[in-house]
Amino acid sequence: MQTLALASIYLIWGSTFLAVRYVLEAFPPLAMSGARFALAGLLLLLYIRKPATRKQWRSALVMGTLLLSTGTGLVAWAEQTVTSGQAALVNATTPMWIALWGIYRKGYPGHATLAGIGLASLGLLSLMQDPGSLNIGTLAILFASLSWTAATLLSPHLDKPESSVQFSGMTMLSAGGVLTVLSLLTQESMTGPVTSSAVAAWLYLVFAGSLVGMTAYTWLLRHSNPGLVATHTYVNPVVAVALSALVGETLPATAGVAILLILVGVILLTVKTGPNARVFRSYLPLVGHPER
Repeated sequence: MQTLALASIYLIWGSTFLAVRYVLEAFPPLAMSGARFALAGLLLLLYIRKPATRKQWRSALVMGTLLLSTGTGLVAWAEQTVTSGQAALVNATTPMWIALWGIYRKGYPGHATLAGIGLASLGLLSLMQDPGSLNIGTLAILFASLSWTAATLLSPHLDKPESSVQFSGMTMLSAGGVLTVLSLLTQESMTGPVTSSAVAAWLYLVFAGSLVGMTAYTWLLRHSNPGLVATHTYVNPVVAVALSALVGETLPATAGVAILLILVGVILLTVKTGPNARVFRSYLPLVGHPER
């Protein structure tokens, strides 16, 4: 069961970046993300059927805005100009921002953490040295990663229901509302004719990415070692880049170097022991939220 659950979050969450690209062939990014999270959240809440307080709903709105509206919605928006593989690589730097916050709060983190931050930073810089790689899409993903980090650090201070699955449903439903409002305000329009591949990709994001992936992840948090669960942080970008290359997306010439540097850096940040590794693992339930 553990192997199956790990394989699910490795492959499903790694493939959602490419699925977003196919959805964008027909549907605008904010509208499709809003509908996706609204449906997934509603299905989870219908399954759980537990009441929540107004304060818990306010917490869900805060997390839905920072995690999914900004954190994931912006990634979908950025994939209009950035390949799915490149989006996954830039998005993989979230543990670096968490570690930097740990240094600010706790001081010197240890040699392994500093090396991890340095390598991940070099990987990001090498990716951006390629002509055309540093564009508005890349900057949007960096901002999304910072928003995800802010939500991760804020989460322990919010009032939440006991069930993590219930709060996930509340968060997704709240994000669906925020993204729908943003889509209306920006007057999004269809990006192309509705195709079977776009609809199939959207359904994949709802049922595989949000429901199956989240169920597997929640089960792993309760039945497996957090350090083992954290490995998806560096497996997902590899899967995303491999799929991106498989479908013929053009990757930056420096992608190979970036993959190596970012993944080794993230491994050091998530696996090695030390103050910042403990900080990262304490926030693991949010760092691993569906398709970052």
